[in-house]
Amino acid sequence: MRPWRHQAEIIAHRGASAAAPENTMAAIDLAWQWFADAVEIDVHVTRDRKVAVIHDDNLQRTCGVDVDVKDLTLAELREFDVGSWKDSSWSNEIVPTLSEVLASIPEHRRLYVELKCGPEVLDALPPVLNLVRHIPQSVVLIGFDADLLAAVKKRFPQHRALLVVEQQASASGNWSPSAAEIIDQCRSLGLDGADLSNTTAVDREAVDQFKAAGLGTCIWTVNTIEDARRLIDAGVEGITTDHPKLLDKPKRRYL
Repeated sequence: MRPWRHQAEIIAHRGASAAAPENTMAAIDLAWQWFADAVEIDVHVTRDRKVAVIHDDNLQRTCGVDVDVKDLTLAELREFDVGSWKDSSWSNEIVPTLSEVLASIPEHRRLYVELKCGPEVLDALPPVLNLVRHIPQSVVLIGFDADLLAAVKKRFPQHRALLVVEQQASASGNWSPSAAEIIDQCRSLGLDGADLSNTTAVDREAVDQFKAAGLGTCIWTVNTIEDARRLIDAGVEGITTDHPKLLDKPKRRYL
């Protein structure tokens, strides 16, 4: 069965990460080629204050080397192969910079930047975000750290900022935090919405609550048509997926 036509934004999780090594230019470029509406990436700050695109704070998982990103200069970090863990055919992949990824964004598409680091990113971001000063809507800043995200939103008010939240079910069947609690937190922090985990807590009623509060909703990580259909029918703005070919949709302008 072919997927349905819809208006939700399809966001490639760490690029087209099911097909290529996550957070590499290979995965990012493949997502653009597959007409993903947006790409989500993760960033850390190197010892010399460069914004590097990598999920973990340590290279053990993707490189087999026990060293922290914060202890390396960008040049040192880029000496490591971050593709072979996926397949030997990706052995030439290195850690990209946020600047390089920004330069790759096609017209009318956007980038979700998850801040995996600490407050050091506040001073590292300005020269990079200056590259998109004329199209600030092309970059959305997201993260789990509420205090950091609030500081980032205050520093860069021209960019949307979404709080990443993982909801969990209690023994009584209630969800924690609840939609109302997340909404209150986002509003108190001056954020633009939430990036919620893929659970059945996200239904039409919950999404309508966010909309009534003037807040957006994106969902992570959605890798089945069934989940995508449920979430899009609930009215979410975007779904983040490892498989950006998951849904077929008409081309449209977003920005």
